[in-house]
Formats: sequence, C-alpha cells, structure tokens
Amino acid sequence: MESATQEPPASTAPELRHADGALVSVIMPSYNTARYIGEAIESVLEQDYPHKELIVIDDGSTDGTPDRVRRYGDRVRLIIQQNQGSAVARNAGLEAARGKYIAFLDSDDVWLPGKLSTQVGHLERHPEIGLIFSRWQVWKPDGDGRFPPAHGFRAQFELTPSTPPRIVPERSGWLYNRLLFSSLLHTITVMARRSLIDAVGPFDTELKRGQDYDYWLRASWHTEIHQLDRMLALYRLHGEGCVRRWPRVNYERIVVEKAVSRWGLEGPNGERTPEARISERLAETSFSFGYHHFWEGDPKLAFGAFAHVVSKQPTRPMAWAYLALSALKAPLPGRSGNGRQAPST
Repeated sequence: MESATQEPPASTAPELRHADGALVSVIMPSYNTARYIGEAIESVLEQDYPHKELIVIDDGSTDGTPDRVRRYGDRVRLIIQQNQGSAVARNAGLEAARGKYIAFLDSDDVWLPGKLSTQVGHLERHPEIGLIFSRWQVWKPDGDGRFPPAHGFRAQFELTPSTPPRIVPERSGWLYNRLLFSSLLHTITVMARRSLIDAVGPFDTELKRGQDYDYWLRASWHTEIHQLDRMLALYRLHGEGCVRRWPRVNYERIVVEKAVSRWGLEGPNGERTPEARISERLAETSFSFGYHHFWEGDPKLAFGAFAHVVSKQPTRPMAWAYLALSALKAPLPGRSGNGRQAPST
C-alpha cells in the first residue's frame, strides 16, 4: 500500500472499551464526494451511541473532500492516501481502528438514528455472532436531481429502543451457501466484531469491484450472520462514480469462482449446493455481463462472456445467438470496428 498521511496520527493502542460501553470504529472511504460527505459524517456524529470514532480515508480526492472533513476538527480522524481504490482505503481504516466493533459507511450515504446502539445491543446480547447487518432504503433523487431530506425517513423508520430487533430468518445463520448466489449484505449496514475482522483479514485489493462480496463470503466461514429487521441506512442512488458503471471485468463471477475453488460446495454447517446450480449461477453472471457489453458496443468483451455461458449451459439458445452476433460484430485483425476492410498504411 502506498504511504498515507493521517490527521491526527493514529493510535496504536489495543481495542478500547469505556466503562459503560465498547468503542465502535466507523470506517468511511471517500473519493470526490465533497457534495455529500457532510451529511454522511453528521449521520455518524449524531448517533445516540456515545462511544464511537469516525475514521475517514480519503482516496486521493481532487474536489476538496479533505477540506470538508477538516471542518469537523478532532471529531473525525482523517487519513489521506493516493488514489488506490476503496479496498485499500478500507484496509487503511482497519489498521487505524481501535474499536471492539467495526462499522462501515460510504461517504455519499447516511445512517438513520439508532443504527449503532441497535447493532451494538444485538452483538452484546449474542456473543456467538460475529457479524450483523440490517435493512436499507434506496434513496432516489427527484426529477430535478435533488434528494429528499434524510430526516424525512426518520419518522417512517422510527425505532423503538426498548424493543430488541427481530432477526430476518431467511437472511440469517450460516450464509455461505446462500451467499454463493447473492451478496445479500449491504456494506453500509454491516457491523462486525474486531476479533472477526482479525480472523478474516484485509479486503482483497485485487478486486476493484466486489471486494465486499468477497469479504462476506470469507466471513461466513467463521461465524453465523444475522440480519436485523430494522431499516438503518439510506443508500444514495445518484448515478455518479465507478460503482454505477459496468466494469470491464466480471468481478461477480471471479468472486464466486474464487469461493468455490477455496471452499467447495459444502458450507461450514454441512449444507451442500448442487454443482448444477453453481454452473447456472456462473452462467447467469456471464450472460448479464455479456448482454450489457454487447448493447454498449463492446462485442469482443461480450463474445468472451457468451462463450463462457455456452460452456456452462450448452442448451441455452439465446446464449448461442448472442455469441454468434458478437462474433459478427467483433473487430477482426485487419478489419475496422464497422466490419469494413481497414485502409492500409
């Protein structure tokens, strides 16, 4: 990892517990989110759980994001690094964190009130559980691109502090086999024990997308996971940034193949996934990837994806059709992208 600067310097103290509660470390990677990061920071600082530290890791922003963070003084710890991606930023935050519990929030999203106290309470009541997450609300702009105020959601999802949250059974337990088919967890709703983080290790920096999906799969071999039936975060859908654009690498397929190669089809609780279902899952990710890139004008990339589909599902006629169309449209050596002979030079 490239060198990073920290404001103020990070403590090397072990995880901290106050007399009346455990410290929660909140890790917030940021990149060119000056427009939104103030709301994200305030949604953390306004949490009613008092024992928290907020660590913002700026990943080489060029829009003045660090200056926005500095306005909060010593209430926020700021780490600045060269642009290396969110996985490297989150790892830097994990290295600096001192809390017994770790939570994540992206710098363009917000938490609803009671998020930390609800989740800390659940982990304190269930010491056998290493990681939890919650429901979240997609936060869409209006026709003019303006987002409705976050506080408008508070009454809709108001918590009853005295009532422990219900566990969502279909998204709780030993989740490895279910995670092979969907990520399930949203990073901004996760809270994990530091002891689990140490066991799982850092985020995979080779994955430019899907490093969180990979992390939950790895964690699912160490602990049962609970989803709490509470709406605790708003996910801002603003259409900006690389996460909203399709990558040129099928990271979803890579993550699933990596997990199956490492652990196989049988989960830690003995549950086994049929091989045919995994073949179908991998084919579906490749079909979606190929379909998008075909219609976005990259038939060469689409061809490789559809070739993978037919290797997994040779009786799928639409995959063969798109494979043929991609082959016809893909540029050949000595041929221009529109199919005509390229002029000699």
